[in-house]
Amino acid sequence: MKVELDCKEVSRLLSDGLDAELPPGERTRLRLHLVICQNCRDVNEQLSFLRQAMRRLGQEEAAAEPRAKP
Repeated sequence: MKVELDCKEVSRLLSDGLDAELPPGERTRLRLHLVICQNCRDVNEQLSFLRQAMRRLGQEEAAAEPRAKP
């Protein structure tokens, strides 16, 4: 198994990690790459920001919806 990842592979893993937990080996390789690559760290931070913003938006929309009376 190749230890080093390139930025394209990291991009795929970051995206995959949004949908499901990555296997331990891939998660370790991803973390190692993020230690040495500022560009991929920036992409990871941007994805995290967007994920949090979408969660908050969903919560705000759910709270704003009128509740049906039983």
